[in-house]
Amino acid sequence: MYSTIQTEVRKRPAYAQKLFDAALGLGTKAARIRQAGGSIPLWMRTLLRAADKAVFSKVRERLGGRIRIAASGAAPLGPQLAQFFAAIGMPLIEGYGLTEAGILCFNPLDNPRPGSIGKLLPGVEAKLADDGELLIKSPCMFQGYYRDQAATRSVFDADGWFSTGDIAEVDEDGYWYITGRKKELIVSSNGKKIYPSRIENLFKMEPMVNHVLLIGDKRPYVTAVLTLNMPQAQSLTATGSGESSDPAALVNSEPVKAAVQQAVSRVNGQLADFERIRRFRILDREFSIEHGELTPTMKLRRARALENHKGLLTDLYPGREDSE
Repeated sequence: MYSTIQTEVRKRPAYAQKLFDAALGLGTKAARIRQAGGSIPLWMRTLLRAADKAVFSKVRERLGGRIRIAASGAAPLGPQLAQFFAAIGMPLIEGYGLTEAGILCFNPLDNPRPGSIGKLLPGVEAKLADDGELLIKSPCMFQGYYRDQAATRSVFDADGWFSTGDIAEVDEDGYWYITGRKKELIVSSNGKKIYPSRIENLFKMEPMVNHVLLIGDKRPYVTAVLTLNMPQAQSLTATGSGESSDPAALVNSEPVKAAVQQAVSRVNGQLADFERIRRFRILDREFSIEHGELTPTMKLRRARALENHKGLLTDLYPGREDSE
């Protein structure tokens, strides 16, 4: 949705783009004030009403015009993306749950915190293991995996705590944060720990990029395989000749390569040196369920995606043998 909004805005005349950017800046400031528990000044409220009528209401109308609250789950939303939707008057309230235990956390509707999965629901208990893994107990906990006692025993400790597989943090106000998946942890050859989901969340604010596969386990630096948001890429190369719809041509076009490089540079600017993406390659197709790279809920299967594209490792790590 965010990418579609940005793509549509960039098709508008320059004055319309400036109007949208100004309205978004105002909405973001107002959202930050609300999140901090402050009061919106009168002058800002007046401008916000005008911005909402001229810009944000048009976005909400595409969703029926009456939406007030939307819930987000299944994967981390990311603070910046949450703030964007709060700014346009459509707050995404993030929560967290598991098939094995139902819904566990949800943000208070009157005080959500961007990037947080909220507070524990009544009856839910949680604690952190020594390695930061989130352990939970819930009245809705499952009894076990069907006909698989070994798998059931592997996720429960002696006291009945369930291992979620998620790495988490909690602040002093009781808001919980998921920072990564334990099994997806990348440990570089010099021992640095990198959580892919944290970096992928930053790419959610880059309309040109659709999916990101980070590589770097047991390697000296991080690299990435990226897929394009095709409508956004086509908008950069539209010539009226029809050639801009060819995926291979899009990947190799100079405007697209430059835009992806800028996106990677912006993300790298928010990362520690050891987390930064040193090399990347752009695929001429999307990751797909048919190729086993995505789950039915569109989550990336990292191992399968890497196996399908392991030929790119020679380019990403020149002069090094494959150590995967």
